[in-house]
Amino acid sequence: DSPTARLFNGLMEQIAAAVCAARAQGRTLRVLEVGGGTGGTTAYLLPCLGNDVSYTFTDIGPTFVARARERFGSDGRVLFAVLDLEDDSARQGFLDRDFDLVIASNVIHATADVGRTLARLRNLIAPGGLLAMLEVTEAQHWFDLTVGLTEGWWAFTDTHLRPDYPTLRRAQWLDVLASSGYEA
Repeated sequence: DSPTARLFNGLMEQIAAAVCAARAQGRTLRVLEVGGGTGGTTAYLLPCLGNDVSYTFTDIGPTFVARARERFGSDGRVLFAVLDLEDDSARQGFLDRDFDLVIASNVIHATADVGRTLARLRNLIAPGGLLAMLEVTEAQHWFDLTVGLTEGWWAFTDTHLRPDYPTLRRAQWLDVLASSGYEA
């Protein structure tokens, strides 16, 4: 509910609504949210997507997935699954090229190698699909006192990109996205 969260989730909502409006008539929009966490972004997106949507909420943590099921489980458009971005998605039951829109809000940085993670996500996106990604692009030292105490915050091994801190600057993200096959 913070002003910053409302702003950025509102931007993700606008992206999702535009993708939904642009899809072919009568075609189900297939959405994958990775690292859904507490469902803050999910709560913004579901109301704007209409009925012809299949929305898969995922997180690495089974507890987050269970809580999301409690919160959004009455919405028949939503599926729930554990997804570890560090592991092969096919082994976890996800099909390549299966999603029109992949939502990733402040989760890609929490993986060991952002390039490898982005390549894995690229394999899940259908031709013509979109990755809508939100990431912090400056060091946020107050994060170190909160999420910085979690295992994933310092999990990075791609020290050629992130020598001493888990976030990337905007230009770095754009470079990594381009090298992973994404268009800006």
